[in-house]
Amino acid sequence: MAQAQHTLTLASLEEAITVLFCLVDDTYALLNPKCQSHESLKKLSDSEVLTLALFQQLRGVESERSFLRDVQRFFVHLFPGVAGTHPSSLHRRVRRLRSYLEPLRRAVVADLIGDPETLVVDSTLLEVLHPREVSQSAGFEGAAWVRWGSFSVYGLKLHLICSLKRVPVSYELTSANTPEVLLVEELLDEAMLDGATARKLFGDLAYRSGALGKELAGRNVLLATERAERRPAVRQQVEVCFAALKRVFGMDDTLAKTLVGLATRIVAKIAAYTYGCYVNRLLGRPQGHIKELWA
Repeated sequence: MAQAQHTLTLASLEEAITVLFCLVDDTYALLNPKCQSHESLKKLSDSEVLTLALFQQLRGVESERSFLRDVQRFFVHLFPGVAGTHPSSLHRRVRRLRSYLEPLRRAVVADLIGDPETLVVDSTLLEVLHPREVSQSAGFEGAAWVRWGSFSVYGLKLHLICSLKRVPVSYELTSANTPEVLLVEELLDEAMLDGATARKLFGDLAYRSGALGKELAGRNVLLATERAERRPAVRQQVEVCFAALKRVFGMDDTLAKTLVGLATRIVAKIAAYTYGCYVNRLLGRPQGHIKELWA
């Protein structure tokens, strides 16, 4: 019985990988019409590399070496070109194609969230170096110290707007000491999907600003900020989204050594989270149950 269950799980995972590749391949062909020009010279096509980048994050594996070992052992029949591929080679290909990760994600966001009438905005801190490591290193470009509760954190801040279905709509990575109110209008501009925009935006007290409220009112957007005890339940959706990105995708525990490397991983993780929800939806599974299928 255990063997049958394992076979069933593996078959479901292979189906999900196939769906993921088809989605990526179709969208990438539209984003880069010239992508087929040199494909015959590559062991792995660009679509396969992008699919592997998302698959790695969905599996929750930070090390390219460990991830490639798993793919070569269990999924080489799906990605024949992965045989003999060195981790550094895959890493370089992903970095070269990283600019397509967000456009790929944006292609499916509108279908996932529907009408973005009400959105939720929040931010979270990402520690990039432990405090005792800061003085021993050259630092981390773009990172800064910020007070968080009773201690200080050296890192960056991720600002994010998500839908009530816990799907990231737009996001920005900034220095940890960047005030939340400075990013709201930019995030809203990026959150416009097919010309649609939010009419109500929920945020915590960090977003309470008379000037910001007036600016958003001029755009016909109501900014709602409440204390913790008075926050509506919908406000928790962005916190659930952050929890999933950190717990399932390890967003606050990457192996990045540079700002470019960290940004690439963050973009890949958010894209993988979005596609994980989308594939679940296409397969008739609960949208937010990502780890159960891909782990």
